[in-house]
Amino acid sequence: MKIENRLFIITGGASGLGKETAKTIVRHGGYVGIIDLNAKASDDLVEKLDAKNACFPGPVDVSSESQVDEALVKIMRHFSSVRLGGAVLCSGVLFAPPRVKGYGPGNKLTSYQQFQYIINVNLLGTYNVAQKVSELLLSNEPTEEDGERGVILTTSSITGLDGTIVGYGTSKAAVAGLTLPLAKELAEFGIRSISIAPGPFDTPILDNDANIKAPPCLFPRRYGRPAEFASTVVHLITHPMFNGSVVRLDAGLRA
Repeated sequence: MKIENRLFIITGGASGLGKETAKTIVRHGGYVGIIDLNAKASDDLVEKLDAKNACFPGPVDVSSESQVDEALVKIMRHFSSVRLGGAVLCSGVLFAPPRVKGYGPGNKLTSYQQFQYIINVNLLGTYNVAQKVSELLLSNEPTEEDGERGVILTTSSITGLDGTIVGYGTSKAAVAGLTLPLAKELAEFGIRSISIAPGPFDTPILDNDANIKAPPCLFPRRYGRPAEFASTVVHLITHPMFNGSVVRLDAGLRA
């Protein structure tokens, strides 16, 4: 599927991997609807990309059905003459906020409340937007090559595939596990489902206060760059044979 003259919904689009993806899609002639909680960063990005190319409907919690519904209505109205191409779902949290306490020595073990918070954002929030964008894609005429209507691209993590970090890793394992069942459910309607599982990337989610020092990748021995994630997104969108797969983007690192 081509990117040019297509609209893509980007969650977590105001920073990190989502921001770079939004910028890259616009450079390729596409349009972006940014879903994020950070209003200032989102507004700044829209100003940089130009309102004719990007839209921010206001702060959105991806785990809220009503907020996502309202945001998609505003975005689709803003781009009323542009065909929806799909979604790139990058929003996520590594840990619950400090107000949500852990248990055990030093409160360092994962409490149910922490686990629930992370699952709500990373898994349920991902599926919330994926499902609602898929529903919109159903109304597309299958005019793309092979009768394709669109693509849903999620972000997993090697922590999910390799089994580390209880809350975050479990939520990302679930996102990876969603990929093939969703592809099978949507295949009849010409909608693809793909996931990228990055290793550590140089983004704000690598918080210095997290008490977890991510190792460099195997080779190249560094963190990934957001532009490398975004270029992978472009390849997966435009290559129709990628479907139902989880693509590791980790330079050989195993968590």
